[in-house]
Amino acid sequence: MKGFCGVIPAKRRRRRMKRIPVGIIDSVDASHEGIRTVELMNQRCDFSDSSDVCVSIITWNMNGQVRYEDVRKLVGKERKYELVVIGLQEVPRTNILVLLENALLDSHVLLGKAIMQSLQLYVFGLKNSQQYIREVKADKQGVGGCGGLIRRKKGGVAIRINYKGIHMLFISCHLS
Repeated sequence: MKGFCGVIPAKRRRRRMKRIPVGIIDSVDASHEGIRTVELMNQRCDFSDSSDVCVSIITWNMNGQVRYEDVRKLVGKERKYELVVIGLQEVPRTNILVLLENALLDSHVLLGKAIMQSLQLYVFGLKNSQQYIREVKADKQGVGGCGGLIRRKKGGVAIRINYKGIHMLFISCHLS
């Protein structure tokens, strides 16, 4: 990510990344509406010759419903990603972290979490990834809720992480 925010000199050419075809596939066997899977045609994380980190980012408005089978399908079977970031909205009162940890047990561990009632954000890394972490910070900001009339808060949660010297910020929000 060198020069990400800098000016590119006119003589220097940009590197082109190979594009990976992406498609959206409706999940017929989902327990409730709204579950969609984005499936990559090429399951490798080496689509760029300058990649330092391979990250899977998932967002899911759970609408207050969850099944373990849905969570397993969400995180997939073959996880070649170094980081798996999962942003959840309208999470039911079930302990979703236990379900996520069980689904990712064989390959990933929890690195950070940010929770504000039914709005939650988790960052998981490969089992040996703790050695690459320099910093993990979580924050949350609630808004709305109509003065307490609405049971669930709106707002956003964020996790900032320094992984392999790369500063990343992940935000999950749910607004009215």
